[in-house]
Formats: sequence, structure tokens, C-alpha cells
Amino acid sequence: MGPPRKSRRATLLGSVVLTAYACAAPVDQPANLPADRVNACHTRVVITFAESLGERPADDFVMEISRAANVMLVFVRAAGAGLYVFQLDADDTDESCSLALARLRRDERVRSVDLDQRRHVLE
Repeated sequence: MGPPRKSRRATLLGSVVLTAYACAAPVDQPANLPADRVNACHTRVVITFAESLGERPADDFVMEISRAANVMLVFVRAAGAGLYVFQLDADDTDESCSLALARLRRDERVRSVDLDQRRHVLE
């Protein structure tokens, strides 16, 4: 005896949806750039906001800043009082993410944003 008819329909529908999603190609990808050069901006950044936001900034606040700067920010962790580490992704071909960083720095709600790099104590 096989699975119930409703279960088979749900499985078939799920398969069709996943196949259609996987086959969809990005519309705005420039044809003259190799696929690995589009969306080359992927890095972690440390952001300080103009206002104190506690242990973690609100998701709505982060979404507003992301939209305004045309980037994607995903909270990773707090790095200290008022310092927040985010994963930054942008639809830029700039691997150094300098364009995305410049857009974030123009936002008056952002006090500072820097690449999250190892820091060494200066002697």
C-alpha cells in the first residue's frame, strides 16, 4: 500500500516548486562579467551606530540601514559596548567592498564601519 494521495500531491508540488526555484536565473546579472565576479562583496564588518542600541540592534533597524545602503547585513555578534559584527554582502563586483562600505558610511545612523580584521596591539 503506497502513501496517501494527499501526501503524494504535496511531495509532487514541493518538487515542482523547488525545481522552478533552482532553475530561475538572476535577471540583472551583466552578461560580460564572469559569474564569480558578480556579488563579489562578502566580508565581516564592525559597525558602531550613532545611537546606543544595547546588546543587539533591532532587526527592523538593521533592515532599514541595509535597504538604504543597498547591502545585506546579518548580525553575527556583539564585539563590545556599542560594537557589532555583521556579515556584509552586496551586489557589487568590488571584492574589497569599498563601495558598500562607502554607502554605509554615508548613513547618518552609522557612526563608523570597518572591516573586521585581526588587530594587533601596538607597542
